Amino acid sequence: MKPRIIFDLDETLGTALVNSDSIVGFNLRQGCLALLEKLQPKYDLILWTVSNRAYLNKMLKAELGKFFKETYSWDEIQQNWKDIRIINGDYLIDDCSYYKKMANQIGLGDRYIIVPAYGDARDEMEPLLWIKIIEQILLSTEP
Repeated sequence: MKPRIIFDLDETLGTALVNSDSIVGFNLRQGCLALLEKLQPKYDLILWTVSNRAYLNKMLKAELGKFFKETYSWDEIQQNWKDIRIINGDYLIDDCSYYKKMANQIGLGDRYIIVPAYGDARDEMEPLLWIKIIEQILLSTEP
């Protein structure tokens, strides 16, 4: 069985493209597709968002759906933080440091990979920093 990596959606993999009041697509973060393609042979990729299912389904149509073995939204899992044990995850990749803080309290903090949010100052200065962080942590844990 492959290790399971859970990805957050918004500000981690990209952001929604909005025209007036409607969502018209998803703006993928630089290097996103290449990273998912690289990880997919070694890991089961899971997508977990706190957005609703209708929103998630729209985003999956933007080239992301083919990469994820499972997807979860707020409609299926209503939790105050993303506890990876709920969906048998090995790692969570997210831009929210609150989840790592909560995981540290139960001894799982090393399995939470926190990356700069898409579009924040660190991301603007080094757009592929998020991938470097992920690869550094995953490579250091490979057998």
